[in-house]
Amino acid sequence: MSPERKPMWRWLMVPAALAGIFMMFACTSPGPGSRDGKTCLDCHEQYRDQYNQGVVHQPVARGDCAGCHRRHGLIGGAFLHVEGAKMCFRCHQEFAQDLARAKSLHPPVEQGNCQQCHEHHNGPHADLLKTPEEDLCFNCHDQKLFTRAFVHKPMEDGCRTCHSTHGAPATALLQEEERDLCARCHSINDRKFKQAHADYPVVETCSDCHAVHSADNATLLKSYTHQPMEERNCKSCHNAPNAPAPFALEERDSALCYECHQDRRSSFSSPDAHAPVAEGKCESCHTPHASEHVGLSRIAPEDLCFECHKFTRFGPQPPEQEIPAGGSTHAPARDGDCLSCHVPHIADAGRSALLNTDTESLCFDCHREQTANKRVAHQPAQEGNCLFCHASHESKGPDLLAKPQRHLCAECHASVEETLGLPSLHRPFVSGDCSSCHDPHGANLKDLLRERGANSCAACHGTIETERKLANRHQPFTEGRCDLCHLPHGSNEAFLLAGHASELCIDCHTEYRVKPDTPEAHGNCTVCHHAHGNGEPSFQLREQPDLCVGCHEVNRYWEDGVGHAPAVNGECNRCHDTHAPQESPAGKRNVSLCAQCHDTSESALADSHRGIKPGPESCLTCHDPHGGPDASLTLPVKHAPFSEGNCAPCHPGGL
Repeated sequence: MSPERKPMWRWLMVPAALAGIFMMFACTSPGPGSRDGKTCLDCHEQYRDQYNQGVVHQPVARGDCAGCHRRHGLIGGAFLHVEGAKMCFRCHQEFAQDLARAKSLHPPVEQGNCQQCHEHHNGPHADLLKTPEEDLCFNCHDQKLFTRAFVHKPMEDGCRTCHSTHGAPATALLQEEERDLCARCHSINDRKFKQAHADYPVVETCSDCHAVHSADNATLLKSYTHQPMEERNCKSCHNAPNAPAPFALEERDSALCYECHQDRRSSFSSPDAHAPVAEGKCESCHTPHASEHVGLSRIAPEDLCFECHKFTRFGPQPPEQEIPAGGSTHAPARDGDCLSCHVPHIADAGRSALLNTDTESLCFDCHREQTANKRVAHQPAQEGNCLFCHASHESKGPDLLAKPQRHLCAECHASVEETLGLPSLHRPFVSGDCSSCHDPHGANLKDLLRERGANSCAACHGTIETERKLANRHQPFTEGRCDLCHLPHGSNEAFLLAGHASELCIDCHTEYRVKPDTPEAHGNCTVCHHAHGNGEPSFQLREQPDLCVGCHEVNRYWEDGVGHAPAVNGECNRCHDTHAPQESPAGKRNVSLCAQCHDTSESALADSHRGIKPGPESCLTCHDPHGGPDASLTLPVKHAPFSEGNCAPCHPGGL
């Protein structure tokens, strides 16, 4: 294209763009001084009543749709000026300033997801809340923790008695620091307050012992309490309440714990113990006063282990790290149910990795069905050596496999690598999908096969399986005996054949054993026959003579000449033995073949050959048995006297 010439589409864009601009302005709000422009509700009349009920968002109430949405032309769409919370902060700037100074943020606010709690245009509840305020928080927070037998009185007045809804200057969205917040209602100088706390000057960290929303006891203590605290025996760990430092501990770390748990000191000091246990750091996992979690767990057990043990496919992730696609995870590990396999402190002697039972039986507690009632067992599974093949927590591959199947199986099955060097390979085998045919744990069939015979192949070869049930098919194929002809993994022959076709078929069809001097093509049964069978006689790929002329060019005179009737009619077998060589001494003599249709008596031959008696095997000397230029079927290049019908110059006895 010359530089001066512009592509046609560029010229067409000019009027198209002008038309687009015209249509855009035809449906926009009127500008200053304009009396003919349209407002949004002129076209979107259905929203006038819909968005004018209940509590209405101020921009909607004054008809300022363009305050949030971009104006558009004929190409519709409710497009915002900006996405997420940035759109809201254009008007609610006071929130943006307060949140920047906040010590804690409500997760939906932190994620910029205002619509999780608020409606866009209008709603039936104050502050455009999606549900009544007393129910809204329970959309995310488990209501059971707030409605137990004894409810903290501020809860009756609503969550906003203590919490801010968007961001707060204290942790947990508290309106002020915990000690000041609790002091609104509870006087720390009150005598009853002091008695309830064993005369200790408790002024802060109330939530270390108390459930702040509800509990199953009148004192609102958490569900699980440390025995000394429950008995108000604080002096067993702390100094006396009138001491200069009443909350100071008599001992540090595990030394204090062993004053009561002396029976654990020896075992917990073992190097085989859980690292925090061996190091005496009990408070790494436990809280010393009270907890909502069994075992006085410092935080929810399903989250606790992830503080030290990091994984790539589950658990807390760094903000910049994305969880990789694919792979697999062990459900107990993913759900934080670590204690289903592990013990928290120290395992029994001889057990590694803090396992709660022997490795040979641990997995069977959940996965017993993998090997139960199976006659043939995979040795690693039978011995409970699951980690030989599987990872315990997560894997890059499926089914928690420690390696791709092909490499994993090859570690024991040396033939895998050897077979991979063969030219013809089964696709599941070469792709390493061994378990598509084999059950890797146990099966009721030999070689750990999932299904017997053709049923094993049918999952992938559905079309062939349908054909197998049709009439007139090869008997092994009909019976589903794929293994009689094919190898399961790889072969030197095409189609995974167990041997060359000339040898494979003869195992059953011994009467057609190929003679040593048979032409090569006639030694390959599949050149002429369909291996699985079809609707043709003898499972031939095509009807005769089309089958034969695919290799043998004997039809050159059939259109411009005369064809021999048996050949043209596809009666090749009248003269030929298709499984023996053409010149086999065992074959019929030529004159005997011809005599099937022609009178070969001496008198008849003399009459048809001008008184000359041809030799007994001389038919093919002059005649083409498949066709010729004329009805005599004689060869096209003739001796001149013969072509003139004058045999006498050479054969005096002839006419």
